[in-house]
Amino acid sequence: MKVLFGINNDATVQGIAKFYEEKYKDKIEYKNVYYFKQLLQEVENSEYDRVVVLEELEKFPTNNAAQIDDYLFDNIDNLTDAFDAKNIIFIASDKRRLGDDFLSRLFNLGIYTVLTGQERTKGKVCASINKVFLKKDVKKYYEDKVGQSVYRSVQVSEIELQRIVSYFRNLNGVADKYNEIFDRVAAQYTDEQLRIIIKFLPADVKQYLSFNSEKYKQIASIKEPEPVVEEKKEEIIDKSSDAMQIKKAPEIIEKIVLKEINHQAPVVTEVMEKEVYQSVYEVPKDYKKVICFIGAPKAGTTFCVNAIATHLAKKQIKTAIIDMTRKRDTFTIYTYDSEGKRNIAAESLKYASKGMNEPLNYDYLSIYTSMPGEDRKSYNAGTLIETVMQNNTVILIDADFTTPTDYFRLCQEIYVVQDMDVLNISQVTVFLRELKNRGLPMSKIRLIINKHMKCALTVKDILDGITTYTSFDLKTYDEIFAGGNIPYYILPFHEDNYRKYIEMVFKYTNVFSSFTDDFKSSLNKLINAIYPIGNAFEKRQKKEAKKAKSTGGMFERLLKSKKEDEKYFSAEKGENAVEKEVN
Repeated sequence: MKVLFGINNDATVQGIAKFYEEKYKDKIEYKNVYYFKQLLQEVENSEYDRVVVLEELEKFPTNNAAQIDDYLFDNIDNLTDAFDAKNIIFIASDKRRLGDDFLSRLFNLGIYTVLTGQERTKGKVCASINKVFLKKDVKKYYEDKVGQSVYRSVQVSEIELQRIVSYFRNLNGVADKYNEIFDRVAAQYTDEQLRIIIKFLPADVKQYLSFNSEKYKQIASIKEPEPVVEEKKEEIIDKSSDAMQIKKAPEIIEKIVLKEINHQAPVVTEVMEKEVYQSVYEVPKDYKKVICFIGAPKAGTTFCVNAIATHLAKKQIKTAIIDMTRKRDTFTIYTYDSEGKRNIAAESLKYASKGMNEPLNYDYLSIYTSMPGEDRKSYNAGTLIETVMQNNTVILIDADFTTPTDYFRLCQEIYVVQDMDVLNISQVTVFLRELKNRGLPMSKIRLIINKHMKCALTVKDILDGITTYTSFDLKTYDEIFAGGNIPYYILPFHEDNYRKYIEMVFKYTNVFSSFTDDFKSSLNKLINAIYPIGNAFEKRQKKEAKKAKSTGGMFERLLKSKKEDEKYFSAEKGENAVEKEVN
């Protein structure tokens, strides 16, 4: 039996192979891969009897449930083009149930062996490898879905909508290009998709196109079908002036993975919540992350951005800081010792806005900033972000309450930095309420409680304060987060860290490795939630050390570097980066 696994955890696969050999007295010849692309490449180039794929094979750069499902389906669909669908074993996530919409689409592709709930055990995986399910075994779950179209050409992802809307907004009301842009968009989408897109266009764009674009008139004249509410796949759209907000149901639960269900039955104990984060440390090469950081003055926003960026760059991840604050502290921090650096930094944002990549470089860290006071509205936000993304892997945007909204639209996550000063909470809630009213999904929001110390003001008090907007006259209340849940992270305060940071700023250095272990441990959790990096760097470093073994001096330097890195974050290596929620 030759089996291809896509589980992204070698220990798990080894356990399954051993269990299979002991139970069925037959040895498995197997290979394990870590990305969907590798699955496809393997089945195209080699012969396999079975393919076992875990739904959470890759970390997704979005929280949007519909986008994740479409990404998964497209990859599985491509896999079935090259490999017999009935020999694919799909280990579903905890949210799936036989007969649900997504698994129905897989059933229509010919995938009948799906393990859900308590079926996701080592024993069941092995039993499925030995004998896959037949259509008749599971048809009863999908009888009302058989024959339905598995492709969803009508959907348009949130990211696509944001980019289209931003493209029009970046023209700043200059209508000459509206027709040209709309024609380009129309060439890439079906009429059904265009009917969705035009609902979210800015009012002035729709008005112009309604008089000047025949294609727009045609799409706008298509009669809306009667609304049909379908359980678990309804797309709910909320429009507010020019803004847009798309909420998908059901929401993605990122933390779940195969769990140990029954202590009596043999289970795949390696594939648990703890280890999904170890497996996603090896992220795809084309994985990008764009994040905004926002907070009240003196809350520590720039401090957090620099600490995260420094560590990612040290781990050889191409990282960029985009300084979109009014004060532009990044300009001062990174250009203190050279007029040449100041000249480069002063033009870096302007260049990026025009599609040219000319940042201030520090090895794996790129700085995009400008002189304090330069007009941020003069930049083309879409072009700027696209330019930086093409040249970097992780993009950290240092923002303040005056940063143009487009940057918050274009990022994937927004980290709000809140310190222990309760007077800052009102500024944060005013800002968040404005974002919400402009149509930004609050699912983007994460919270960093910076400089935390144990006192009468608890974490729950801070969370409760941020979840609800209260006007200054205490007459208006507005719930910002439905259910009051915000993923949050804590960075503890310590006097030694504060002293070291003061010295860092004074000496214009940017070294966080001497901070206390509890701070580094907490920072590590935050960093791995933003961009998991652990195993990829460790393997690369070991590989380099092996190559350098023949040259003593280089080998010693590599070992020294490795020891420093292990010391830096030894406490949290491989630990779960779970986002906490408050009930």
